[in-house]
Amino acid sequence: MPRYKSDRVTLRDIAEQVEVSVMTVSRALSGRDKLVRPETARRIRRAAAELGYVPNLAARSLRGEQLPTLAMFAEYISSHHYLAELVDRTARAIEARKYGVICCQSVTGLVQALQEYHLSGAVIIAPPESLLYDETGHPASAIPVRTPIVVLHSAIEQAIYHEVSPDIEQMAYLAAAHLLDLGHRHLGYLGGPAPELEPHWFSLRRAGLTRAFRERGLSHQSIAFQPCADVELAEGALQQLVRRSPPVTGVLCINDELAVAAAAGAARLGMRVPQDVSIVGSNDVRWARYFCPRPTTIGIDVRALVESGLNLLFDALHGRLPEAESGPMKIKLAPELILGESSGPPPPPTPHPLDSAAL
Repeated sequence: MPRYKSDRVTLRDIAEQVEVSVMTVSRALSGRDKLVRPETARRIRRAAAELGYVPNLAARSLRGEQLPTLAMFAEYISSHHYLAELVDRTARAIEARKYGVICCQSVTGLVQALQEYHLSGAVIIAPPESLLYDETGHPASAIPVRTPIVVLHSAIEQAIYHEVSPDIEQMAYLAAAHLLDLGHRHLGYLGGPAPELEPHWFSLRRAGLTRAFRERGLSHQSIAFQPCADVELAEGALQQLVRRSPPVTGVLCINDELAVAAAAGAARLGMRVPQDVSIVGSNDVRWARYFCPRPTTIGIDVRALVESGLNLLFDALHGRLPEAESGPMKIKLAPELILGESSGPPPPPTPHPLDSAAL
């Protein structure tokens, strides 16, 4: 009798087609194919693909098997193109290593996946502060499960998990130093929550900005922080910065989406970029390169970030990481200033009315 597509294909079905035991099929498909002759393993995988076999994670987990599968956590993927690229590259790189991926977009979903299945490990991308710190501001993992975990691109200092991140402090430093060296003296930082609401999240960026000012003998009091949750609010947030007294002439944005939205908002306000206000983005999102003016931005090597992070995770999975007294291993990658057309010298100061009268 022909099998209907709606029927679930089992290991027994594959075993009957290849004429081997169910145990042999299980070994070939569960990452234990070293116990199976290579030609037999290839025949089993080919038959599984032809029959449309889908592993039953729940059943395998109940049998106590550790699944060759990783959980991957990332929030608000659709609102950040850099984050979307990072998630895409990570998922593809995991699958290239013959592991499956379970995607989670909430901390609850991540914890549930790790508790219900015997997963090999997890990748946490751009974790929120609430995942790493409790309500009192002290380090506290929201994940009670002991499993190998690596964090990719954390904007928060943490010593709980292995981590590979760009140097967030240096990213802020490079952007601020660029504008200060062009002659700007009053800068604005646009994006994210208010600093007092997520102090750990903001501390690295504040440190980079402050260092750029101090190295040039300038007061870091000339930095204005303007929260901005998404691109729809960028124009209003920009107005709050440029209408300060003294006005901000250089704006650093938390990402390129905000930089592009701020530049568009400036145009609607009758301001020219960079003649009236300079804008610097972050993350070097590819589509932003086609915007006019092309944003000056801070670049990150996403491929190196992903590969370094997965190398670290798989070393932990296979017990190849030495025990370190200083805690989990942490790798920082150097960012790069990428010059575009959205930054330039500040506008000349507007003469005071009394100065004009004196002339």
